[in-house]
Amino acid sequence: MVDDSGGTTGEEKTFRQALLTSLQKNFGDEGCVFPTQSSDNITLIQNNNYIDQATGLPVYTCQFGTGLYNSTANSMMFAIDDGTGKPVFKTVTLT
Repeated sequence: MVDDSGGTTGEEKTFRQALLTSLQKNFGDEGCVFPTQSSDNITLIQNNNYIDQATGLPVYTCQFGTGLYNSTANSMMFAIDDGTGKPVFKTVTLT
């Protein structure tokens, strides 16, 4: 993040600008804008995992509480624990 003289590197400046742009785009006085994904991508996100070398069990990369806007169904979805430790996206129903 810093060079030998203590100044910021080009990579750090690029990272910081990307972070600020993302924050300005998704968070503001009007609220928080959730990322948009298609139904197919939401399924991929939900099921993405890797095998833990120590236990041999799958570790899912999607965190519980992840919120997404489903552009295919025009709905909001959140990942919750399916009861086995695996994330499952559920649609928010508004009435």
